[in-house]
Amino acid sequence: MSGLFDTHAVLMRELGIRVINVSASGCLIESRGRIEIGTIGTLKVRLGTEECTDDIEVVRCEAVQGDETVYHVGVRLLRRSPRHARSIRQAVARHEREFERWRTTSRVM
Repeated sequence: MSGLFDTHAVLMRELGIRVINVSASGCLIESRGRIEIGTIGTLKVRLGTEECTDDIEVVRCEAVQGDETVYHVGVRLLRRSPRHARSIRQAVARHEREFERWRTTSRVM
């Protein structure tokens, strides 16, 4: 019986969040609950018409006072797996290229 409980367990929960800022290396999200620094998870967001996911690690969590307490949570995108077509990292890179093309071909009159 000694080997029966020698495995790791994973506790999963789903949180409703609001994305404040997104980049190719991380995101700033807003949550109604505190999320511990070091928490590892999967972030799923809709960027335009795309639903994107990436593994994340919480690196900062600060309470923001207002009508009700919310938390600003800084997460970094983990590079445990290669960037794939539906990853947040890939979507941000694609949108940056589109913005750069738009910026270089547009003129202000």
